[in-house]
Amino acid sequence: MRTVFSALALTILFVAGSVQALLAEVDVPPSEFRFPLISPRHENMQRLLINAMGYLQPGHGLVDPVSGYPVEGWNQEPERGLYLRSFTQLTAIGEQLELLASIAAGYADNPYVSRAQALSQIERMASSLLIDQSDPTLSAGGLLGNFLGLEATGRIGPLSEEVRKHQFVELFGDERANQIWTALIADGWIVPLPEGSYATITRKENYGDTFFPDELASIIDSDARARIMAVLDARVVQIIFGDNANLTASVAKAIGALLHPSIADDPEVAGLRNKLERFIAHQDAGYRQLYDESSGTFYFGWNATHDRYTGWNDGNGNWIIGHMDYFVNEFRGPLTFVAQRFALPTDVIKNNGFKIKPYRMADGRDVYSLATWNGSAFESLGLSLFMGELDAPGWRENLQNSVDIQLDFSRRHKLPGLLSEAYSGNGVEYTGNIGIAEVAVTNLPRITDAPSLYMLGPAYAVAPDSIEQFLADNREQIEGLFTNHGPWEGYNTTLDKPTEVQTAAHTLALILGGIGSAGQNMQRYLAWKGIGPPFDPTGIAVNFLGESVRWIPSNPSGNSIAASRTGNAVHISANAVRRGAVTVQFAQAGGIDLSNGALLIRYRSSQPLTAVMTLVGGPTIFQNEIFLRFDLTDVEKDIRIPMPETPALEGVSELVIRFEDEHKPFAVDLALTRFEFVPAQ
Repeated sequence: MRTVFSALALTILFVAGSVQALLAEVDVPPSEFRFPLISPRHENMQRLLINAMGYLQPGHGLVDPVSGYPVEGWNQEPERGLYLRSFTQLTAIGEQLELLASIAAGYADNPYVSRAQALSQIERMASSLLIDQSDPTLSAGGLLGNFLGLEATGRIGPLSEEVRKHQFVELFGDERANQIWTALIADGWIVPLPEGSYATITRKENYGDTFFPDELASIIDSDARARIMAVLDARVVQIIFGDNANLTASVAKAIGALLHPSIADDPEVAGLRNKLERFIAHQDAGYRQLYDESSGTFYFGWNATHDRYTGWNDGNGNWIIGHMDYFVNEFRGPLTFVAQRFALPTDVIKNNGFKIKPYRMADGRDVYSLATWNGSAFESLGLSLFMGELDAPGWRENLQNSVDIQLDFSRRHKLPGLLSEAYSGNGVEYTGNIGIAEVAVTNLPRITDAPSLYMLGPAYAVAPDSIEQFLADNREQIEGLFTNHGPWEGYNTTLDKPTEVQTAAHTLALILGGIGSAGQNMQRYLAWKGIGPPFDPTGIAVNFLGESVRWIPSNPSGNSIAASRTGNAVHISANAVRRGAVTVQFAQAGGIDLSNGALLIRYRSSQPLTAVMTLVGGPTIFQNEIFLRFDLTDVEKDIRIPMPETPALEGVSELVIRFEDEHKPFAVDLALTRFEFVPAQ
């Protein structure tokens, strides 16, 4: 099988325009692949998935023979610092299970793993998960550490990233421990945190027992040296909520695939379902450990070895514990599922805030969508969509807008893929700082020259025709990334070369998103368990320009801003204001529900304006905010803002619209002739 197609061959195939021609090139007949949920007209998505399925070929050695877990990825290149076949991660384990179950259910027939072989591999993986779940060196409360080392004798946990001073005190006493601590700092092996009792471990060059600090040579013997290294290189159980939630949701989707009518009554399949469900059920204690009742959110993670919640130092010696409190990221669907499956309070969803931002399309239109932290497709769409988002009009429109934005940016900048967390092509850099600044929460610069392929799968579930057209438009460059083990990560347009790294999580996400089985599988699981939706949106139409709604100007900088009514319009004006705000107050007791619908605004403005509208009454850490952009126009212009289905939009008591300019006073002359919330029908 050829590894990479030549440009000439691709040109010939493109002209021929047939899957058969592609498959003849790689010696695999088309009849051996079947993706029933993909339109037969979408030849380019079929071609992409056919190539991606090559990752499953047994001869590639991408599955650990002991556990059945997928290795982290293709690249095992010590000279480049890539050891992707020596460990695995929970997200990839879950995706592998999910894909095998989807193969067994007939969603992805292929010549590499038969339906019967898929069931056999699920059996091995399920057994390994139950074993590892009961191993205290790998798991706590039924939740697994986020990374697992793969060895011939079994799995091991990750190396600790931090060390406590008292560990040396217990071994050597105060005086000797202080000497050791000071020497390790001086040699750069550890970096102390301001609080003094903890330090982070820096395993860079000249780290290890062959490079032991000279300062310690005269005061310790070989036995002491071994004990110091044992402390520094201790294995830990580091529980991360997001990774475990990804795994839990994937296991549930695997069970849902095994409930497919074509195999549901098979006794072997029933046994696999029950085995996988036992794994999920045993996670209950761990998720309750990660639930912070005081904030109504999940902790980001928990170092079970040190009994310390994951966080960071604020620079003043205070340990800040991290929480899952921003909703628009790749863990949105898994978090929602975990809350439902373990009957945890809806607050864990409600207390996750979001921001909505406008993006100016190539044709001049503003499209509004939920902003992600880094402006990436991965954080918007996740690894797949399975919690009924595409059945909720508010979510569907948001996701459609997100895909449209990503495609618009890629077309304008000639990117053969979408911007998402990935290997960037700059050495072995893996980073989340890849995205579109206009729809990012962070103000830090974004990397915009490293598109990757894997999010084309999840995006296909939202906008199949648009993704098919994008694949057709970029066919030659995308298929130049094809290998016999699936496509490379992506392409660095600045370096003008492929990013020749391949990870299991991304390759499997491409396949799973493309074959489109996630939603059906999850719905079967929820029905099997009798689990209903976490909340029922009760949004009703609201006219914010109605007589019962109060418009109250406030002037925090002492400047004069006015909000006056004229018929069915509200006019906001100020001659020179640096900071000004208008509060929109509702008469309804308990506020209003703006979930699952759209905000519709019609306006005229005498100058370009930006504003931030805060929805009061929801989350407090990350408040729900909408960034508004008004163009200079004396003709009425419309803004449409899709609102997602989430309990965070229940009980909105008021809207605060802020106009701000930190540098100089500016004028406001804005007429709002329509401002209403319309719930989805």
